Amino acid sequence: MSVVLALLASLTYGAADFLGGLIGRRVPILAVVLWSQSAGLVLATAAAVGFPAESVAASDLWWGAAGGTAGTMGLFYLYKGLAEGRMAVVSPVTALVGAVVPLGIGLAIGERPGLIHGLGIVAALPAIWLVAAAPSSGAKGGARYGVIAGSGFGFFFAALAQTGAESGFWPLVGARLAQVALVAVVAASRRLSAPPRDSRLGLFALGAGDILANVFLLLAFRSGLLTLVSVLASLYPAITVLLAVAVLHEPISRRQVMGLVLALVAVGLIAA
Repeated sequence: MSVVLALLASLTYGAADFLGGLIGRRVPILAVVLWSQSAGLVLATAAAVGFPAESVAASDLWWGAAGGTAGTMGLFYLYKGLAEGRMAVVSPVTALVGAVVPLGIGLAIGERPGLIHGLGIVAALPAIWLVAAAPSSGAKGGARYGVIAGSGFGFFFAALAQTGAESGFWPLVGARLAQVALVAVVAASRRLSAPPRDSRLGLFALGAGDILANVFLLLAFRSGLLTLVSVLASLYPAITVLLAVAVLHEPISRRQVMGLVLALVAVGLIAA
């Protein structure tokens, strides 16, 4: 079940990233983050109230808030790197580090995947790199942005995994509160205006998709290993690439095809 939930999280993350990319072409990125995460906060709170928790400790909320803070840092540095024209470097580094950080944390706290699962991890890491890597446009550098962004996303994964199974969805509320608070402070300092009306439904859908992915991820962590779930969830660039090909008719490179094939092999091995 943890494999299925992790793959659902990857699928939903990938679709949300694709939608966010489309909206980000018309709406300032800061507004995209603020409005989508605000919608996510409302939905996370509704989920937490609608599915009452058995017991919520303060540590569950703090872990959620810590993860949300790290995730916000990841978003900031990801968009900062992409804005400087280094997508060919920033995107794959972000995706790969976002998988490696929770993998390393899981191993450090004593998780030991089996041999076949380990082979799946070995296949998944280059798959993430190959799928996420865009054709080079002459941009150089930007690796540090990808490392910081990926670390932020990786620590978000790891923080969610530390919350108790009895806490329901309240850790996600803590995460969204931290994110919205941080982004709102930045938005206020820049006097950010409201997004166009015709984009608000899309922003709500983006927030809903992101929180749904977090729900799948949280449930996956509660039934599986951090090392395996985080790697499977980090395969989301494959979904974004496939949607770009299917919807926008973007070309797909040979290296991305290789990455998709490796990703399928990795999923099969981890699910074995």
